[in-house]
Order: sequence, then structure tokens, then C-alpha cells
Amino acid sequence: MWLKLHDNNGPIFINMDTVTHFQRVEGQRRTTLVTFAPNGGTSVMLHVHESPDDIMEMLWEE
Repeated sequence: MWLKLHDNNGPIFINMDTVTHFQRVEGQRRTTLVTFAPNGGTSVMLHVHESPDDIMEMLWEE
């Protein structure tokens, strides 16, 4: 499932099926996401403006 989230450069589309975990950035409303690409075995850490609660709500709406 793809979600439209936002980072410092604007909107980004995240494949939530590849996200291994996400957590709130302490003291902020932002969220850190970690994605995993099974083919290459690489992971990517992303920082988005949406809160974990906002992301969970988006997931439930899909």
C-alpha cells in the first residue's frame, strides 16, 4: 500500500509494505520510517512530517 507523505522537499510516496518500523521523533511531531528492499537487502531511513498517529489513520482509511 502506497501512502503520500511529506519530507523537507515536499510530497513523497512510501510503499508501506516495505516499512519495517516507524516511530515518533522525540519531542517533535515528525516520524522516522525504516524501509527494507528485499532484493538488494538495503534499508533506508526516512524522516517525514506526519506523526505516527496520522500515518496509522491513513493506513486504516485505505
